[in-house]
Amino acid sequence: MDKNYTILIIDDKSENLHYLNTILKEENFLIRATTDANFAINSSKLNPPDLILLDIKMPNISGFEVCKILKEDEVLKEIPIIFISALDDTQSKVKALNEGGVDYITKPFEKEEVIARVKTQLKIFESKNTISKLLEQQDFFLKKIIHEMNTPLSIIGLNIDNLESTLGYKEQFEAIKASSKSLSSIYNDLYYLTKKEKRTIEEKNINLVRFLSSRVAFFDEMANIKNIDIALDIHKEFDVFMDSYELERVIDNTISNAIKYSFEDSTIEITLDNEDENYILSIKDEGIGITDTKAVFQAYYQQKDKNIGLGLGLSIVKEICDKNEIKIELSSEKNNTIFKYIFPQNRVIKGD
Repeated sequence: MDKNYTILIIDDKSENLHYLNTILKEENFLIRATTDANFAINSSKLNPPDLILLDIKMPNISGFEVCKILKEDEVLKEIPIIFISALDDTQSKVKALNEGGVDYITKPFEKEEVIARVKTQLKIFESKNTISKLLEQQDFFLKKIIHEMNTPLSIIGLNIDNLESTLGYKEQFEAIKASSKSLSSIYNDLYYLTKKEKRTIEEKNINLVRFLSSRVAFFDEMANIKNIDIALDIHKEFDVFMDSYELERVIDNTISNAIKYSFEDSTIEITLDNEDENYILSIKDEGIGITDTKAVFQAYYQQKDKNIGLGLGLSIVKEICDKNEIKIELSSEKNNTIFKYIFPQNRVIKGD
């Protein structure tokens, strides 16, 4: 190992401390050892170790209690704890792992076993830290992309509208608008992913007919590029009570997916209806079909025969639907894919 890791040993027997100190120092670990559990807790808060070897049976405070205190501390909770004990029963081992320990070494100690287990847990700890840093960098990168995308998209949309009003309809303008809308949809998905924990949810009554009409209008240029007709069929009008931004992500991702995978010169049917007291929004397309109707909701899933987009849209749809108790029914075959969204009664405001 490249880094000189610091290991804290807590055991009320000084002979155990001496033995562990000796064998671990041979591996170039920095060792801190104490028989005082309370002192160990306080010193860890001031100078956190990389790993802790913790005895279970100690006077005044048990190893299980020490572990609980450490795991409740935001700074210390991720430090791996290996329990060391003369107790060799299954119940003690299970309790040690349930309390937050990552491993369990029984006394008397075997030198090779102690070193191997310590090194293994430090490698795992190092890997977790690396992954955590990569996720932080990814989050920063996504936020940077979102910030950089927003202004150019607004400028493109504004200038195309100005050009169209000056020069009149041009097929090229439609293509630019469609591409801009596609990027806008990706932007909104990324924005949702980075802001979902911090966004304030504002639930309200939403008239689905008006809402769907506005979303269909948004995707008009994308549909026109493939000569796709989007038909809105209202059998039963009803409102839903939920956050409009979350509803928009569900509908936008389903419609954009339908457009992407539909054949040219086809129709997308959006229907509002009720069946057996269930209030349903369904979106049907005539396209290539979905090979795996379960995997399609997993993040980054892309169909092998047609890799389009980031593979995030339907995972966001599933997350929002689960959160709002909206049931998804998906059926798919070539020329016929139907997404059904069944709203729970507490989300529906029934029309006349």
